[in-house]
Amino acid sequence: MPPDLRSILTLAQEGGKPLPLIMGIINLTPDSFSQDGLLTKDASIVDYARHLVDSGADILDIGASSTRPGSKPVPLEEERSRLFPAIEALSEISVPLSIDTRRPEIFQEALPLGASLINDVGGLMDPGFMTILKENPNVMAVVMHMQGTPETMQRHPTYTHVISEVRDFLRSRKTALGQEGIDPSRLIFDPGLGFGKTLDHNLALLRQIEDFSELGPILVGPSRKRFLDDPAHPLPPEDRDISTGAVVAWCTLHKTAMIRTHRPDIAWQVRRVLRSIEGTPHV
Repeated sequence: MPPDLRSILTLAQEGGKPLPLIMGIINLTPDSFSQDGLLTKDASIVDYARHLVDSGADILDIGASSTRPGSKPVPLEEERSRLFPAIEALSEISVPLSIDTRRPEIFQEALPLGASLINDVGGLMDPGFMTILKENPNVMAVVMHMQGTPETMQRHPTYTHVISEVRDFLRSRKTALGQEGIDPSRLIFDPGLGFGKTLDHNLALLRQIEDFSELGPILVGPSRKRFLDDPAHPLPPEDRDISTGAVVAWCTLHKTAMIRTHRPDIAWQVRRVLRSIEGTPHV
């Protein structure tokens, strides 16, 4: 049985492990924006997961329905058929497992297989997620902000004040979940970089990312996203790993609790060096 994520995060926040924790990404899709979908490769899911963990991942996030800009949800049975053979194969992996899904029924079925973190890009608005949290007190959840849906979010993202609007949404979800009896210590907050945001919106959120920590632990997911490009010299997603590392460094220095990345090895090295410079032991 993988270690409990809540205990790992608590230990890290108390200084027993270096922050941010590193979330390694496993995409079981043929159409991932980042060109890393395992359905298009021959790599063994177990070998790939072990590689991520050996590279520094503290938690694995596995998803079987793309949320790239313009995407539509795949049929339920297709998501299920992609996801569950992979989860079953990962039963011996020694880190907590996050499920990237918008469907409560998918997460419910993943619970007996070791799932411990709901990663729903929809901000836990589906009441089915509330039921799961009420009935399973050890399950944690990511509360993420998104303007629109994956299909529509990048058409014309508009805010009067992106910082306050994103923060107010996350705060309102924290309040609503608390009113239903969900302990705030079970929640992780994600401002949703790239989910209904322009380049300027994403950069503004990063500049003030430390301010969001008043809500609780903050997760940032910058990995390989388009806003990392130099507009004059766009790169393919897999060539954005170095610029992703720059965001990892910024977040490491600004109280971020978790980083979601395709390259745990880069995140681990960035975290190690920065913590060494400041004199914090790297566990």
